[in-house]
Amino acid sequence: MDTTLFLLTAVITITTVLLVIIGLQLVFVLREIRLTVKKIGVFVEDLENIESKKEIPAEKKQLIRKKHLALHSILDKIRILSPSLSLKTKKFFVKEK
Repeated sequence: MDTTLFLLTAVITITTVLLVIIGLQLVFVLREIRLTVKKIGVFVEDLENIESKKEIPAEKKQLIRKKHLALHSILDKIRILSPSLSLKTKKFFVKEK
């Protein structure tokens, strides 16, 4: 009984520590996503303001291009990491021809 109690305590402790670490990592990822969404919102507002003025300085054009490329690279990374439709429809234990 003593060995069983020790093993059970060890397993519960290790599982708790791992869950705490995973929870912290999840919080950091969600915080990063929130900051990215805020940056995208600011970028869209800048585009709307510039489109309404029609006069764009050269410096502002370069900044817009950089932000545009950064936004597209972020969206491409999200698209790559998200599961595609072919993975959702895959059936297991079925031979593919």
